[in-house]
Amino acid sequence: MRLFPLVVAFLLGASLSARAQEIPDNAQRIWSIELGTGIVPFHTFFTPSQVTKEELAQQGQAVGEIVSPYYPAFNLSGDYRFRRWTDFRFTVGASWRYYEVTQYSVFGTTPDGKPRYNLKNGSPAGVRNTDPTLSFTLQCFHVWNPGKPVELYSGGGLGLVIDYHRILTGSIFPFPDATPIGARFAGNHLYGFLELTFGPIASLIHGGLGWRF
Repeated sequence: MRLFPLVVAFLLGASLSARAQEIPDNAQRIWSIELGTGIVPFHTFFTPSQVTKEELAQQGQAVGEIVSPYYPAFNLSGDYRFRRWTDFRFTVGASWRYYEVTQYSVFGTTPDGKPRYNLKNGSPAGVRNTDPTLSFTLQCFHVWNPGKPVELYSGGGLGLVIDYHRILTGSIFPFPDATPIGARFAGNHLYGFLELTFGPIASLIHGGLGWRF
């Protein structure tokens, strides 16, 4: 997770150095930082962590059923209103899944002294989270009614999904993003947002708080 402090520092520095300003064609340039959460992204089904499975196997344990498919994802975004009706957003996200773990009994040792496990005799051993899946997403939104107390927007984008433990082995793949509708409950600085979305950031529902500069 070493990337997060760098991204946070970049977004904070960019936001603090930018100021909202009116420009001649009735456009408006505004920076925002958003912290959001949502239903775990669908792409996590395609990025199982072999590292976690191998660690468990060494202890005679195995990954079982998913505990809940609705465990939330967490995201940090930098949002830039380039023009009055156009927003760009860059988001860094992280998501996990939780699985039931089975512990198998020991029935002897291997020639090198390691325990042998009876794969027919297992018992519940609690819950284990997977390693994080990271995402980096760039989106573009059209704002339908800029400046209103409740702003509505729609858009889409493209993200890169990365298994944290396989960054150097090429486990990176693109994943599209679509946001049919979203709403910002606007304040002068602090605002809330809620959107229907499907992509690297979240599946179905994504929402949170933002701060305008």
